[in-house]
Amino acid sequence: MKRTVDMAAVWNQATEMLSRHREAIIAIAGLLIFIPNWASAYFVPEPDIEGLTSMTAIFEVIGQNFIDHWMVVVPLALIGLLGSVSVLIILLRADHEHVGDALKYAAALFPLYLAVSLLSGLLMSFGTLAFIIGFFYVAGRLMVVGPIVVAEPDKGIGAIKRAWDLTSGAGWKCFLLLFVIVLVTWIIMAIVSLVVGTICALAVGPEGVPLIEHFFTALTGAAFSVTVLAVEAALYRHLQHAS
Repeated sequence: MKRTVDMAAVWNQATEMLSRHREAIIAIAGLLIFIPNWASAYFVPEPDIEGLTSMTAIFEVIGQNFIDHWMVVVPLALIGLLGSVSVLIILLRADHEHVGDALKYAAALFPLYLAVSLLSGLLMSFGTLAFIIGFFYVAGRLMVVGPIVVAEPDKGIGAIKRAWDLTSGAGWKCFLLLFVIVLVTWIIMAIVSLVVGTICALAVGPEGVPLIEHFFTALTGAAFSVTVLAVEAALYRHLQHAS
């Protein structure tokens, strides 16, 4: 069954959901998304890929950087993932819309959410084998898998099939929606980074103030994560009503 996606309607619903639950979302995102992002930015250096032109060499450097810092990266990533589950619960489950209830439910749901996330990532990597365009298409088709795990936990691993069915005929529109959000956010983050970096450099010299710069990087990153989660939740509800 082919479905249509009204991107304006999805965005409007996402912003309405964020506004309605802003206090709980700020509390959860601040603790479980922003702080891990800040710690990761401060303690894990960016891979040095300057001057590299080969994709193989770039992936090798990125992989080695992960191996060197996995004991920091993995725990912080898992905490951030728990934060993502909690935010989706706030947005989609009226019976767990308080922070304490959402965190308890997120802990119980976390193993399933992690398993589905890993399987989804594996499917997207298979899409990459069909060139990068395959990755984009699969990403669009699986964009609502997280909300399905939260709203329909009885589906289990079948959440992936449910997401595939819901996005039938709308995979590219789902990806386009995600792409626009990522592009706009990237531009905003680049501007914030440039402004903050320039101010810090003028204040103390070329070395800047890493702690402050990482703070704003983590803050914009957390805002981006929450926005994407809200759009995913709104898209899930939109596709449900369209089916």
